[in-house]
Amino acid sequence: MLTISLLSIGLMTGCKKEAKLTPSDKPEDIYSDSSLPQGNHPYDADILQLFKNYRTFFLYKYQPRDLYYNVLYNSGGVYDSASNTVTKGGYFDVPADQQYVGDQLNMLKQLWLNYYPDSLLRKGLPQKVYLLDSMYFSLPGQGTPGDLIYWYYYDVVYPGGDYIAVTWGAARIKSMTPDDKYYFKSRINDVFLTKAHAAGAITTSKVFAAVSDYSSVDYYNYNAMGLVDYYSKTPDLDWDAFVRIIVSNSYATLTSPGNILDPSVDTQGLIMKKYHIVLAYFMSTFGVDLQAIGNAGI
Repeated sequence: MLTISLLSIGLMTGCKKEAKLTPSDKPEDIYSDSSLPQGNHPYDADILQLFKNYRTFFLYKYQPRDLYYNVLYNSGGVYDSASNTVTKGGYFDVPADQQYVGDQLNMLKQLWLNYYPDSLLRKGLPQKVYLLDSMYFSLPGQGTPGDLIYWYYYDVVYPGGDYIAVTWGAARIKSMTPDDKYYFKSRINDVFLTKAHAAGAITTSKVFAAVSDYSSVDYYNYNAMGLVDYYSKTPDLDWDAFVRIIVSNSYATLTSPGNILDPSVDTQGLIMKKYHIVLAYFMSTFGVDLQAIGNAGI
């Protein structure tokens, strides 16, 4: 009887006339083709062309929640100016100064986009690239967000779920040092290639995966087993670790005493073997000399 009663209620409810649906007069807060251009600067045409080429939004206007909301929680911090206190730990961002977005785009092309063919960029770029001045993470505490005494984490590139946030959109971009450029170049290429790998635009070579016996790796033998990072004990994580060290170091650094391609570290020659497999994959698949990225700027 219970089943029949519930069914009857369901049928009666289903027959009830629904209120007429009416469209909201407020546009949805999402990005679409009509989101561009965001302004009338000379570089807006460049941003629009990037979107046409790769279907990726390069955005200097955004809502902070676009950066901080994950599926289950908001990772943004909260600052109370009245008490001069970070009341909730989390991320804080400083939007790009629009006067320097053009310089920022030029930097992204020079240190990132120009290294890759359109075929990889179309498949590997995330949906959005946010153009920031800076981005920080802070624990709760007394002080202003700009007071570095109370900030414990800062990075120039932040990988989100469907985006990459990049910094340096400020006057200080005019005085970037070679070290600044090298670090930014290393981070943006590492983040991009890792995300492109996760998206399936890049695949782990089967030849690479067959070199190491991952089930036998421990903290004391991981270099001898052909790994560059003890915690990268799967073929995909191992691949990302190799890509990271290649784009972040020159060949001279990698082969220097005590580094990963030094025979005293790579005692079985497996790291060197996998290093060449990675380089060959990128060259044959995309025409990209991955080590040239690591060498650039040294």
